[in-house]
Amino acid sequence: WTEEEFLSRTEGSAIRRTGYVGWLRNIAVALGNATTSLDVISALKARETHPSEIVREHVSWALAQHQ
Repeated sequence: WTEEEFLSRTEGSAIRRTGYVGWLRNIAVALGNATTSLDVISALKARETHPSEIVREHVSWALAQHQ
């Protein structure tokens, strides 16, 4: 999701408190702990160049878990 989609789809939800960047970070951590698959690797690689250093750091960690 884009940030706009995140805001739209989570309107009224407590998950919004984490914010878009926090949500992406949490997803990266979850994917780092998931079973290795092409879909997991692809999802992580799609965020490797995200503008947020926090997201990039966690994506990098998650990808390392699948090596």
